[in-house]
Amino acid sequence: MTVRLSAHTSSRAVLIGVHAYAEEAGLSPLPAVQRNISALREVLCDEVGWGLSSASCRVLGPEATGSDVMRAIDEAVRAASDTLFVYYAGHGLLHPDRPTELHLALHDSNERQMWRSLPYAYIRDEVRAAHRQRRLKCAVVLDCCFSGAAVEGGMSHPEALLKQAADIDGVCVLTASAATELAYAPPGDELSAFTGALVDLVRTGVPEAGPVLDFGTLHARLHQRLSARQHPQHPQLGTHNSGERIAVFRNRAYVERAPAEEHRNAAAPQPPPAERLFGRDRELRELAEDAAKGPGLLVIHGPPGVGKSALAAELHQRLTGRRPGHAEAGFPVVLLDDVTDAAEVARAVEASPDALVVVTSRASLTEARPGTRRYPLAPLALQDAVEMMRHLCGLTGHDTELAEMARMLSCFPLALYSVAARLRRTPPDLMLDAMRESDRPLEHLRWDDDRVRAAYTMSYEALDERQRHVLRACVSHPGPDFDRHSAAALSRMPPGICGLMLEELVDAGLLQRSDGRYAFHALYRSYSQTSAEEQTLCRTWLYLHLRRRLKVTREGGADRGWRVAALPELRAAARAARRDRWTVATELTCEVADALREERCLDEAREEAEAAYRYAAGRADGRGIARARGCLALLGGEHGPGDQRQRAREVAAVQQEVTAELRRAAASARQRPGGTADPADLGHRLMDLAERALVSGLVDDAMRFQAEAHACFEEAGDDKLLAECLVGQAALHTFAGRFPAAASLADQAAGLLAAHSDEEGAAHAHASAAEALRKAGDLPAAAQHAHRALTRFQTAGDPASLNYAYRLAAKIEWARQNHALARDLLDKARELPRYPGAAEEGPSTRAIAHPSRAARAERQGESGAAPWTGTAPAPGPESGQSDRCRTG
Repeated sequence: MTVRLSAHTSSRAVLIGVHAYAEEAGLSPLPAVQRNISALREVLCDEVGWGLSSASCRVLGPEATGSDVMRAIDEAVRAASDTLFVYYAGHGLLHPDRPTELHLALHDSNERQMWRSLPYAYIRDEVRAAHRQRRLKCAVVLDCCFSGAAVEGGMSHPEALLKQAADIDGVCVLTASAATELAYAPPGDELSAFTGALVDLVRTGVPEAGPVLDFGTLHARLHQRLSARQHPQHPQLGTHNSGERIAVFRNRAYVERAPAEEHRNAAAPQPPPAERLFGRDRELRELAEDAAKGPGLLVIHGPPGVGKSALAAELHQRLTGRRPGHAEAGFPVVLLDDVTDAAEVARAVEASPDALVVVTSRASLTEARPGTRRYPLAPLALQDAVEMMRHLCGLTGHDTELAEMARMLSCFPLALYSVAARLRRTPPDLMLDAMRESDRPLEHLRWDDDRVRAAYTMSYEALDERQRHVLRACVSHPGPDFDRHSAAALSRMPPGICGLMLEELVDAGLLQRSDGRYAFHALYRSYSQTSAEEQTLCRTWLYLHLRRRLKVTREGGADRGWRVAALPELRAAARAARRDRWTVATELTCEVADALREERCLDEAREEAEAAYRYAAGRADGRGIARARGCLALLGGEHGPGDQRQRAREVAAVQQEVTAELRRAAASARQRPGGTADPADLGHRLMDLAERALVSGLVDDAMRFQAEAHACFEEAGDDKLLAECLVGQAALHTFAGRFPAAASLADQAAGLLAAHSDEEGAAHAHASAAEALRKAGDLPAAAQHAHRALTRFQTAGDPASLNYAYRLAAKIEWARQNHALARDLLDKARELPRYPGAAEEGPSTRAIAHPSRAARAERQGESGAAPWTGTAPAPGPESGQSDRCRTG
């Protein structure tokens, strides 16, 4: 079933955060809760996150009473028509006489007078009514601990509280910990452990997931992260009627494939089928009979690891006549493996209406078109599972042990393969004892497939430390496959040694190898996730390696075969570099575009060049814009591999042609027949030539043309045109790294524009000067220009420009160590619409919004800086006075 993002315009959210308590309550303050609310509201209202409007996201603090909370939820229910999202952070209390009854602590709550707190049952009943009466999707998130009093009070069933919370049809309830656990707020952390992990997950995304993050995916990743900490938490998810499929966040790590790319993938060679299929004769016969009905859509679905891909690949081989003894079908056959989105299937069917489209998916894709034929795939029969293991490990005379292992693994082929690979070097009785005794240390998965996890545990625990290091590093790779040199770059190991480690991982069943390239099985990759920070660092080494190898291939002409095989990897790396905001992501993307152009993949090259231009423009990176435009210029005249008149041209040759053309055009423009040429018109023509020179990377020519245009406008006496020229000159100097000169030119332009009452133009000029001075390191002068830009943008009344000015000022103040003021400016920016292409220069706005503990301590010792508008808020209290949120 396709997961749909909840409509933000018809949804509502209520966030309740109680971080301060009355002195007589006896409950410790929770400073992290206040920051929880701000961070969660930010990702809910962020256009990239969900896009909820500020008015649709109600926030209630410690001052709220129980009536206020219920009234706010009731108003949200009446205003919503799609989804209701309710979040509570604070102390969780259990009733002393009814230990399965959860109460949410309010400002004056205490453990002796439970009537002062808010019974969770009130929220549960309100949400249940919202779903049943108004058909709302409802998600409830509770970041509070359930207290050790649950055990001390004689709670008969440890999960009773969760079941009580989730007793709501058609909704999901996500809790920070199990019924008997505490929720933690580690000292020094900005947010509580649970909400911090949730917010970070939403901000970074899940590479393997689809375009949205449903609560099932969020729960699996949260459980994975939090259960491995020093103070473990085990988040729980209670759902009814597929409530785990509710999604209120987009997946930032998802990269949508272009339609052309999808069509190419549909026709591309598919992964080879397994060497031998065990126990699937009946399934193949039934599928062949179904396929004989002709074109249409056939979905093979089942849980992960059940063997869908291998079965579909074998069917594809038979229907296309690639298996001896099997005739080719009288119609095209397209195979789509591991599909999660019904829309992808619909596009494939539309592109090939006369073909049989065979799809494998974990879901049955009930939203696919009518007439879809579906085939549910079950695990192997026990006898077939034993035969498979015996064949793979080469053992004879151990059928009893193999049968017990197969039962423990529920006869899932993927799990059987992993254990059989390990049995080649491990005695079966020892393996069986280890499986019986395994405490299943790997984290909980969304699909809750304990059998496959147990198999992976056995293989993973048998690895040595170097093999584990390579496996963890390779998880960071963004592409579909990689070679040993890329793996060596990720793991920082010599390629030869890394190659041996990769072969060990293949032998253990944890990687797949084909034509010298390695790939994860999609399921195993999800088991092997590392932190986002570790992955970003590993990928940095990968980007550097790929750039070096592309340069060697381009200059030496050798290693062409690697470049052809690595094109999918290169495109994936370019996308990841842009997501990671790597310093030279634009250059890497352009180099990938050049490689695609040289391989005559012109459509793909143009896609990469356009992506490079959009990225550079969003960052206001003049050098990157020029590089991307030059890349696009090389692609402009080429129409396809069949057009022999338009051959690929080298950059140097293109620049020579453009230089000669520009100089001829400049000479023609300077000629004044009869002395009647208009200096203003000549200036415009010279500025156009400067733009064309910059597109081709001819910076010196561009500067010369701009200087001549400057002289023409001075001669014409037109200050408006002169100001426009000065702005262009300032941009060129910034591009060339001459920041003081750029600031001086932008300052002159601002003065001329202000004299002509062009407030918005003057504001942009001051902002350009501020950026140049910030890059030059002159922060006081940069702050002055940023203040002038902010004042003028306020007068002009453009929300997008004002948003940019606030963020620019915040970054400058952050660099000046005025952290409180920077956060105040950033808060003002968040209240305005965000310009879609706004760049993140300098320290990220996330770092400003959530500075480290050391930065906060430093801020508390500051004497204060001159405010921009109003008074900056006082720094919040230090978080983490205790390493846990104790309830009881």
